[in-house]
Amino acid sequence: MIAQSAETVKLAWKAMNKLTPHVYIDTTGCAFTFIVAKLLAGCTVAAYVHYPTISTDMLSMVFERRPSYNNDSKITASRITTCIKLIYYTIFAIAYGIVGSMSSLVMVNSTWTHGHIQFLWRLASNLCIVYPPCDTKSLEDLPLENRNDIILSIGQFRPEKDHALQLRSFALLLKKYPDDTKKTWNVKLALVGSCRGPDDEQRVEELRNLSASLDISDSVEFVLNRPYPELREYLGRASVGIHTMWNEHFGIGVVEMMAAGLITIAHNSGGPKADILAPFKGNMTGYLASTEEEYADAMYEALVESKRTGDDSNMKMRQLARESSSRFSDEVFVDSFKHAIVSSKILCR
Repeated sequence: MIAQSAETVKLAWKAMNKLTPHVYIDTTGCAFTFIVAKLLAGCTVAAYVHYPTISTDMLSMVFERRPSYNNDSKITASRITTCIKLIYYTIFAIAYGIVGSMSSLVMVNSTWTHGHIQFLWRLASNLCIVYPPCDTKSLEDLPLENRNDIILSIGQFRPEKDHALQLRSFALLLKKYPDDTKKTWNVKLALVGSCRGPDDEQRVEELRNLSASLDISDSVEFVLNRPYPELREYLGRASVGIHTMWNEHFGIGVVEMMAAGLITIAHNSGGPKADILAPFKGNMTGYLASTEEEYADAMYEALVESKRTGDDSNMKMRQLARESSSRFSDEVFVDSFKHAIVSSKILCR
């Protein structure tokens, strides 16, 4: 992280030598460029933060020696390497907080990011939430009726997305409710996403093997690197959406599924919990889950239970979820961004 940050400083220096603006707005998460923009070039600095470069969750994970995609098990196995990494993270977090505090305005994309940036950058009045732009309008014309018995996952096949949890939860759903899910409605799980390279392709192969070991291969479909119109087609056919990333900073994929009319089950953490699937007009807009059991039960309730009982509550949830998703539209983002800029008066400095 230190090496990457140093490179961004060098890039900022080259850019400032070509053109020095009055106001510098960073939207790429390169906070260390504020050193050049603020101290050397004399710019007023603002930022739109999608995700903190380092978070208190990352520090806690290292301290507790919990293996993760960004905390290798080889490090967690040793107290010495854990201690070294913790010192490295702590020093970086302090430096990150110092440069972040140079901002005259900071916009963040979610309540989760707001909490971490407020703590690390020690900000108060110049910090606000501006939800990221989501193209909800293009999905709002998809019909809510006559959906197929498909549970849909969308997103890149990155390790943090935890597709394995989706497969294990789906296998548990089929095991707990075989009559409803296999004999009556033949429920399917579709994993639609892209691979960035060989590592992701290997990960997909491992997920296929996991499906086989769970004996659910016939009920699982992997849809890789397809164009957007095909993704939109799945969004129009599926009934339920599933998201399993822990501490997703926001969750645009969750918003897209809601706008498309899916009943969405997301991880009980991060942006989906605090912002997206929060109650709307006093009613539920989806489900939150953390464990295989919670996901399996939520999938059953969202997809099967309403069919079995003839209850129309799921249709009402679809309608409410779609209405709720408009809070994150492109138009709302533009208005919120403009309001933050104008009210901060950074253009007048």
